[in-house]
Amino acid sequence: MAKILLTGFQPFGSNAVNPTMLLMERLAGAEGVVTATLPVEYGTSGDAFEDLLDKHEPAAVLCFGLAAKTDVVLVERVAWNRDETEQADNTGLVRQGVAILEDAPPSYPCGFPAPVLVGALEAAGVPVGVSDDAGGYVCNHLYFRALHAVAMRGLDTPVAFIHVPPLPEHCTDRTGGLAFERLEAGVRALIEAVRATIA
Repeated sequence: MAKILLTGFQPFGSNAVNPTMLLMERLAGAEGVVTATLPVEYGTSGDAFEDLLDKHEPAAVLCFGLAAKTDVVLVERVAWNRDETEQADNTGLVRQGVAILEDAPPSYPCGFPAPVLVGALEAAGVPVGVSDDAGGYVCNHLYFRALHAVAMRGLDTPVAFIHVPPLPEHCTDRTGGLAFERLEAGVRALIEAVRATIA
């Protein structure tokens, strides 16, 4: 069975729990799946991804990150070559208005047709939307680094980035979020849709 690489992130900032880390723990050991939790650090996350890509040679990649202010799962259609936020990563580094990689394209498109991913989530009963801006923080940084790594290696490995909401119990300043059981069901549906796409 072709391997699918799944990545999530450690907690960061005021987010004491990152549901993508919980997803990686839950899906670890699933057949045909490799999971990894990456540090919320600009350079290190991309380097770690490249190591995973070279080690496991996955047939497809799904990266997950937390979008603390959304209540729907967002399929990110574009990775942009820029870091642009005042928020520091977990090392304290701030990167605002700078290119991720010099001499690289301004953007890369998602490696999967977005309707395939959206349809899988809708069929699983998960609220879903699409986005053309993955933000200026480490999520977009990793997404761009991942797509660039695939391109520079001449691979046809499709890569997508999915932003997920916080869990309801972690929406401390508002109501909303998405229950972990529904989130997990959506991710499992995504894995099956991806597997059908690369078969």
